[in-house]
Amino acid sequence: MDYLESSLPLTQQPLFMLSGDAIVLLGSNGKIIQLNAECSRLPGLNSKDWLGCTFESLLDKENGHTFAAHFQGALRGLASNLEVEFPERGGQVTELQLRLIPVDSDGQVFIYVVLKDVTDQKRALQLIEHMAYHDTLTGLPNRTMFQIQLTQMISASLGSSEDDQFAILLLDLERFQMVNDLLGPNLADLLLKQVGERLQLLAGFDCTVSRLGNHEFAVLFSRFGDSAEIVEKARSIHEQLMVPFLVRDREIVIVGSIGLAFYPQDGTDMNGLLLHAANVQAMEKEYGEGVYRLQQGDFGANARLRLELEHDLRKALEREEFELYYQPQYDIQRNELMGAEALIRWHHPKHGMVSPAQFIPLAEETGLIVPIGEWVLRTACRQNKQWQRAGFLHLSISVNLSLRQFQKHNLIGDIKRILKETELESKFLELEITESMAMDNVERVIRKLNELKDLGIRISMDDFGTGYSSLQYLRRLPLHKLKIDQSFIRDINHDADSAAIVSTIIAMANHLRLEVVAEGVETAQDLQFLLLQDCRHAQGYHFSKPLPAMEFERLLNEGGELLSPFYVQP
Repeated sequence: MDYLESSLPLTQQPLFMLSGDAIVLLGSNGKIIQLNAECSRLPGLNSKDWLGCTFESLLDKENGHTFAAHFQGALRGLASNLEVEFPERGGQVTELQLRLIPVDSDGQVFIYVVLKDVTDQKRALQLIEHMAYHDTLTGLPNRTMFQIQLTQMISASLGSSEDDQFAILLLDLERFQMVNDLLGPNLADLLLKQVGERLQLLAGFDCTVSRLGNHEFAVLFSRFGDSAEIVEKARSIHEQLMVPFLVRDREIVIVGSIGLAFYPQDGTDMNGLLLHAANVQAMEKEYGEGVYRLQQGDFGANARLRLELEHDLRKALEREEFELYYQPQYDIQRNELMGAEALIRWHHPKHGMVSPAQFIPLAEETGLIVPIGEWVLRTACRQNKQWQRAGFLHLSISVNLSLRQFQKHNLIGDIKRILKETELESKFLELEITESMAMDNVERVIRKLNELKDLGIRISMDDFGTGYSSLQYLRRLPLHKLKIDQSFIRDINHDADSAAIVSTIIAMANHLRLEVVAEGVETAQDLQFLLLQDCRHAQGYHFSKPLPAMEFERLLNEGGELLSPFYVQP
């Protein structure tokens, strides 16, 4: 216990009277005997009414119990510190830091309580902590907080004997850069806020929505019983996200690619889960097939197999493991073969035929898509020239360009060189781009497409109807052809909306003097519908599956006509 050697009364001690801190003097019964002048300056607290009260009675029940425990220790001669919340009359709370100092005077125990208002300090610390773990624009948890929460959920699941699972959903806004370029950063920020708010409403209160980066979001789904419920929820989020946003009286449609991963089926650690979701997202972005989850056992679900696949992919070109298949394209009005789309296949020495849906996203991610795409282009042009030398003079070949290829600085030079090497005339080459590629920095895309057009190369837009491209920009793009996505063709005979969409695309293309190719034609009924709508070109399993070069050449030698042509009487 501290002893006071001065003969002055406790309340006249200089440190009590002149201290810059508020100090109250308590008797052994806990009642307030005296306060110094600084107590009256405590913001929001009416300290003049404290005299005669126990300090404990000024606090709420929980804080009062904490103070009482420290007070009993002080009576035994123990100095201590604590923090309490002090209720103000206006309903606000003042955060006080207390220092209890016991003294002995004339054989009696008294307690000095030094009070410091740390409200602003604690609020500042809370704000700093909030800013460290939350996005300043949307107020959502940021990447750091998302990773902490994900790690905590994994740890909790590892320690649980129950068969719990949870899921993560990654979302990337594909056209956000275009919106930012067109509207400016201020309106783009308002759009991001609205996206965050809509995601929170769609995900629900039992989920955590985070903003991971500029136009990347994530949703962490808590434990649930049925994974089909989460898949359906992901589909709903995907659809509802494309409902137009209203930003300063402007309607904006934003497209998001989604990747979903489940614990523990798709990964048992943070990296594995995020990698799986990113792979699914890459396939969704590339193919637009609505893939929300890879089946268990797919390459993307196993990190070891994925690394093996990446290693083998780097060697596949030099080992000549790739092969091009060719899917015939028909002029259905004239009943004749007009060209083919070149499609890459990979004969893996260990895994057999690997689906493009598995290795193309990996090639995109690693940058291998550029040399692979160049090989596809060169091989297709060389093959077409061989067929022309064999007498099939008017055959055109269609090649898909990846986003990385299209963004390559010297793409035009590469294509010129390949055409020169293979001696193929440019008018027999058709390059396919996707809607999302066309909408990424539209002005730059238009310039590059015009350069290709000036070379005499034909340009088609693949999977039209799935990317929500602006008709204003579609009119400006130097396109020759639109390819209607197979998801619409598949349903034209039993879904009125799909039939209406296909009819509208064909009518619009004909009006704009653009050719149309219907992809995924599988039945005679599909073909009949397209003929009635004045669609000229089509491809799909109704005519032929993709064929190796030798089988395609056999088809050419047979005349290339449809085996069961269907004509509509006028």
